[in-house]
Amino acid sequence: MVKWRQNMPVRENPFKSIYQKLNSGVLESTSHDMPLLVDIEVTNACNFNCLFCFTGTQAHKRPTGFMSVEMYDGIIEQIAPYQIPLRFSRWGEPTLHKNFFDFIRKAKENNLICHVNTNGSLLNKNNINRLLEVKLDSVKFSFQGTDEKTYSEMRYGQSYNKLVDTVKLFHKLRENRPYPYLQINTTVTYETPEMIQSFKDELSPFADLIEVGKTNLTHISAEQTKLPGEAKKLLDDLKTQQTIKKDYRRCNEVYDKLSINWDGSVTVCCGDYDNYMIVGNLNETSLQDIWHNSRQLKYYRSMLSEFKHEELPLCKTCYDTMALRKSK
Repeated sequence: MVKWRQNMPVRENPFKSIYQKLNSGVLESTSHDMPLLVDIEVTNACNFNCLFCFTGTQAHKRPTGFMSVEMYDGIIEQIAPYQIPLRFSRWGEPTLHKNFFDFIRKAKENNLICHVNTNGSLLNKNNINRLLEVKLDSVKFSFQGTDEKTYSEMRYGQSYNKLVDTVKLFHKLRENRPYPYLQINTTVTYETPEMIQSFKDELSPFADLIEVGKTNLTHISAEQTKLPGEAKKLLDDLKTQQTIKKDYRRCNEVYDKLSINWDGSVTVCCGDYDNYMIVGNLNETSLQDIWHNSRQLKYYRSMLSEFKHEELPLCKTCYDTMALRKSK
């Protein structure tokens, strides 16, 4: 929905109703014939070396690869009849996939609501126009920090100002189109309230939503990574400055959505970087069968409904990283 105010569109997040259901607190999986939302990882490769990320630091153990066209087509075939919204996200930069724009087009041809998380590095004028032409519903640009210094620390040498320019170009090319809904997300470690406000003031004119969370470095060890020595030292230093807190909540991931890796394996956790919580594989069975019959999925639902987070390797380091969240 697009409302108009003083000749400028005020856009509504096309995923708003989905997120309201996900956050409603009503966690009864039997009420859903299929997931309410699906995350697709078309690749777990990335062109950045971010300090907080298992992909960027090469700390993960699972193979790096790209989803086949056949796998993707099979996913669309399974979710299209249920009109399940999908997000291109997880542990890689989706625009690196050579078929990325075709994947978006195919999703939209099946009337699926579609969102993309991106670091923005490959979104030049031509590629932005391709996303506008296929009528992508929503895009989120992922920052870290609040300025050139704090961004380049976490993104290890990448340019904050370059990404700002990309956001401004996307906003300009979108003009008065109703979509994509344009979001900006960043996380912080030691940044002050004044730095955060300055970040918001700078980018608010070019976004429909800005979210600020806290960077979680607890789950990654410098020695796990393949970073050079100076980057490992920086990571260790930043870990001493983070201010996240444990805040275990009833997890809606296990009741309302699933995440599909590039190779067809299915995990129940959005933060599963190394196949700790696999509940099935689309090379062997259907998404619906996994949703209803996976013994592992039922196990995780049971464990998390009883708040046994500490007994699961990923869940015990799952924090309230969005404590600073404020919607514009």
